[in-house]
Amino acid sequence: MHETGNALRELDLALINALQIAPRAPWRLIGEVLEVNPVTAARHWERLSTEGLAWVTAYGAPSLMRSMSFALVAVHCTADRVHDVAAALADDPQAVTIAHTVGTCDLLVTVWTPDLPTLSHYLLRRLNALPGVVSSRTSVANEMFVEGSHWRLGSLSPAQRHRLQGGSPSRTRVAELRPEDRRLAVALSRDGRASYEELATATGASPSTVRRRLYRLLDSGALTLRCEVSRSFSGRPVSATLWIDVPHHALADAAAHLAGLPQTRMCAAVVGHSDLALTVWLRSVEELQPLEMEIAAAVPNLVVAERTLTLRHVKLMGRVLRDDGRAARAVPLDIWRHPVPPTLESRLTLHQR
Repeated sequence: MHETGNALRELDLALINALQIAPRAPWRLIGEVLEVNPVTAARHWERLSTEGLAWVTAYGAPSLMRSMSFALVAVHCTADRVHDVAAALADDPQAVTIAHTVGTCDLLVTVWTPDLPTLSHYLLRRLNALPGVVSSRTSVANEMFVEGSHWRLGSLSPAQRHRLQGGSPSRTRVAELRPEDRRLAVALSRDGRASYEELATATGASPSTVRRRLYRLLDSGALTLRCEVSRSFSGRPVSATLWIDVPHHALADAAAHLAGLPQTRMCAAVVGHSDLALTVWLRSVEELQPLEMEIAAAVPNLVVAERTLTLRHVKLMGRVLRDDGRAARAVPLDIWRHPVPPTLESRLTLHQR
């Protein structure tokens, strides 16, 4: 297998950036924009995805994150059980992202469920019931200002970006993920570039039905496609989440400023310990304090109440990662599946380790 080393090639970065903008663009268009043969572009993508360096996934849009209960859960564990708890949660579709952190918690788990009662069930009967979990603190997003699908590598020229962006979606339909759309959304979470034929096989629908449903989901803004890159190879290997307090009347302006920062991966208003949660990707740990100072200077009365620094991601939006940050496998984002409490056998196994 080809060894990539510590950095991605220039063409790799340009290709990932192109798919960040247009995740399902045909290889013909990608090749034209990057000025390479479409077969070359497809071959490079095959290598990147096979090696776990980049991938395309799909999930509900930010408006659905709010209506379907999207939460950040700060988990405290006994020192000898942090790895066990993370491993136990890795295959849960509801635990979409798991970060091993330092700061105010041991694990920061992003939990996504269809509704608040299911979130309660997951926290009380699944996550908090795991041996080794001492306590947890939950913050529920009530407004998602920006999330990871909007983050860009910035490798393309303005002209190249313009060609890929095309026309803006009409948004003439209501953003809605219907029950009959769920199998399609789950299939796309495995591979956001899967062909209509592959999606038809996965869902049991015809290719024409899949095409029609996918167009509706994308046109209405109900579904988000995201080309992800391994943080370790992105040029911004450091991730941190800041918990921010801001006066209520200044929240919208503060969120707009934070969402526009090039380091921002996620910015959400939350109900819980603080007013805003902000996740950033940085080039080094040394950048964190100057960024906090910059934010505090730009937004009056803003206070960074807490911070967590990610040592590594165990899972990132449905992808279980290796220690080096590459994707190892996909856990389909079937958040509608009923959470399964730990069995007596699993509890005994954990206790005996």
